Amino acid sequence: MKKILYMLAMALVVNLSACEQDKNAPGIQDLQATDNAVTFTGYKYFERIPIGETSIAGGGAITITMTLPDASPRTFKEITQVGASTINASLNQTTFKTTANTLASKISATGKTATFTTTIANYLAFKKLAAMPSTTASNGIVTYSDMQFFFLLTLDDGSTVIPVEYRVRVRA
Repeated sequence: MKKILYMLAMALVVNLSACEQDKNAPGIQDLQATDNAVTFTGYKYFERIPIGETSIAGGGAITITMTLPDASPRTFKEITQVGASTINASLNQTTFKTTANTLASKISATGKTATFTTTIANYLAFKKLAAMPSTTASNGIVTYSDMQFFFLLTLDDGSTVIPVEYRVRVRA
């Protein structure tokens, strides 16, 4: 019996060592086209997604800049739609396209860079809120909800791209 288990273990080791990595297997790779991969610049944190920062005391200005790679044959035509919510809301790459979630539409862009600007005040007016959602810890520290943004971008050839979400962390 020991001999059979030993032979099975050896066969398993040989079989596993002969396997190649499935780097290009469907479903495993990132499906975003590399020549039209939109990246964000100027963010402060990266926690699986880019995160910018703004402060209420500083006026709450928000600037989000997106770029295409230099090697891309495409350029931006417009920011077609901007969806916004606080995090943990039911906003994702599909639901942001509804009217209730559309903060802005049809913002012109040219070249390899597209920039979206807004403020906390505009966001609050859009969401019909008096103040940013917040929580206060037992030690008195106030933490505000991050704002979540999704973008539908149109390129010069008419194709559209939805990059990963972008968050803005709000400070006092």
